[in-house]
Amino acid sequence: MENIQEKLKLYLDLNKEITEFRKKQRDQKKIMEQLEKEIFDYMSTNNMDNISLKDGEIILYDKKISQSFKRPAIVEKLTEKLKCDEKKAEDIAESLLSNKVYSLEKKIKVNIKKK
Repeated sequence: MENIQEKLKLYLDLNKEITEFRKKQRDQKKIMEQLEKEIFDYMSTNNMDNISLKDGEIILYDKKISQSFKRPAIVEKLTEKLKCDEKKAEDIAESLLSNKVYSLEKKIKVNIKKK
């Protein structure tokens, strides 16, 4: 069994490695976001829905984004603003939540071909 000194050293080494991985991941994510923007602009400008590549394809699609509503907050504000009872506020909140509005946002995604 390893002694505590070895476990502490291993823990610190792993922590350092993870920190380095996260930094590298953040840097790569920034590069990827810039590339996504450029690819998105290219595809939009050239009226393209997808680009087929040797290793897969890049697809331009609509992502459905809903507004965020929390039932307790809605009920509380309705009760407060309309000076109505909680039951009526709950009925109105239910109506609002069942008729939620969605917006569409253009996104790209990659499909990698399996070998």
